[in-house]
Amino acid sequence: MSLAFLTPDAVGEVVAARTPMERQARAAGARIERREGWNVVVDYGDVDRDRTLLAERVAFADRSPLVKLELQASAPALAELVARASGWAEALIPGRAAYAGGAWWCPVTSNRVLVLGEPEHGARVRAAVAEASAAAAGTVSATDLTCGLAGLALAGPGARELLARFCAIDVRPAVMPMGAFRPGSVARTPGYVLRDGEDRLLVLVGWALGEYLWSVVADAAEHLGGGPVGADALLAG
Repeated sequence: MSLAFLTPDAVGEVVAARTPMERQARAAGARIERREGWNVVVDYGDVDRDRTLLAERVAFADRSPLVKLELQASAPALAELVARASGWAEALIPGRAAYAGGAWWCPVTSNRVLVLGEPEHGARVRAAVAEASAAAAGTVSATDLTCGLAGLALAGPGARELLARFCAIDVRPAVMPMGAFRPGSVARTPGYVLRDGEDRLLVLVGWALGEYLWSVVADAAEHLGGGPVGADALLAG
């Protein structure tokens, strides 16, 4: 099984893939570079400003270029597939994602897992999934949703308060510890929330709603003294 033909990074040097939030990021002053086949916001002209928002207030950043794969199979076959692809021997726990093999393995149901990885790990993660799918017992479905789901990172001390402005999912640390993963309503649309850092949340919605999500988050962040930041500051934290 090969997933490469569906991936934006497979276009090489020919065309840069763009996220649904790029236009709004540019309007906000984004400086963009091509990385791993994508147009990526690296900063907004002042990296120190980005770092201050992340350390002291709240910030958000476009994470749509993340690799996103959806795996479906019977529960036993899915457990075997994930173990083979990730090298992680333990079973996935409902509501809890596991980070292994360069990706987050997020159980949606007993028969579905969402795999999230950095673009630079995309080829390796896809190859591992393809190899594990070929070896798994039973029928396995692996779908590349990289351009099917848009993503925003919410980061900084105010990340949970920012999410609460447009989403009812309870992300208090006692309820949603590190690695917790929740499907639910996000800004009145189906989505997912992953707590992938101490003061960091990853929000995913359908690709066509990426621009809408940016608008909702930007408005909420402004009221909290926050704003957008680039990948250089976000990923350095």
